[in-house]
Amino acid sequence: MDWSQRTRSLGLIILSVFIVWHAIGIAVVGPFGKSYLRDSLMRLYHNYLAVFHLDRSWPFYAPNPFLGSILNYETVSASGETKIYPLTHAREKFDHAYFRYTNFYAYLFNDPDYSKRRGYDKSVAHYLCKQHAGRNITAINFILFSQRPFSYEDYQKGKRPLDEEFLERKAFGPYHCEQS
Repeated sequence: MDWSQRTRSLGLIILSVFIVWHAIGIAVVGPFGKSYLRDSLMRLYHNYLAVFHLDRSWPFYAPNPFLGSILNYETVSASGETKIYPLTHAREKFDHAYFRYTNFYAYLFNDPDYSKRRGYDKSVAHYLCKQHAGRNITAINFILFSQRPFSYEDYQKGKRPLDEEFLERKAFGPYHCEQS
């Protein structure tokens, strides 16, 4: 067996091992309910699944798609004035920290305690305080709007999914900004 055949064989073995690893992560550990097997494997798979956002539920398929959500942040100035911004405007999509923001958003929606344990909330709030440094901001609050069920009958009555009656508001904070 020459060198190129050995290299090819080694490459196929590595690829096969990765495919099996990934398939187990998707089929057994992924977004499914609690079980002893899942919990045992999650210790091994957690970081891998979290990086690719595979550790969350996948409710975007019909007939019961996931209800939407919007995450905004509110700045509070020293004078008490508040202003609300969409979090999506805080970072460009190809910015190095955009992925951290998507993790923060997803975990805040699914499991706020996990987001706090990982420090996502403080990290994002610290960045936002720095971004608004020249505006005399004293605190940042995160506001999560979760959509409530919306029916076709509601639509026929002239209502829309983002009307206030179909949004549940949760506030997280305040996260105090250091004055420089």
